[in-house]
Amino acid sequence: MALYDDRLEIISPGELHFGLTPEKLYQPHESKPWNPWIAKIFYRRGLIETWGRGILQIIKLMQDAGLSAPQIQLGPDTVSIIFALPSVLTQEKSSEKSSEKSSEKILELLKLQPALSAKALAEKINMTSRAVEKQIGLLKKSGKLRRIGPAKGGRWNVVSQAPHSN
Repeated sequence: MALYDDRLEIISPGELHFGLTPEKLYQPHESKPWNPWIAKIFYRRGLIETWGRGILQIIKLMQDAGLSAPQIQLGPDTVSIIFALPSVLTQEKSSEKSSEKSSEKILELLKLQPALSAKALAEKINMTSRAVEKQIGLLKKSGKLRRIGPAKGGRWNVVSQAPHSN
């Protein structure tokens, strides 16, 4: 088994038997267990629901989830099934955009009410206090936000432009 950024590959030594091909596996097909006795034991122990529906069930579940069907590939002495994973980059970009929007909301609120606490900010923008504190830390680090005075009784100064570093 190998997990990559864009796919999961499961590689099994051996070959497809009984005249099966990758194309036939994508259609209803007769399933013949290589060892019927082991298959019966797995079934009776409840380890498998039934014999011969696995690939079709996987394909259906993948498609129901909006994902592409897995690819089945034959190697010299292996059978591989490859699952394309949802784009991690898309998820990261989406997370970055929502983080930027949260930061903008925090800055806007602090311009209007510089004495707001992280807890009050969290309530106003429907975030956890911890998430707001993390955003405040990032804003301070980027130079967009400065604390004036103590934690209690102080206020926030929204810097209109981040200072240039030389």
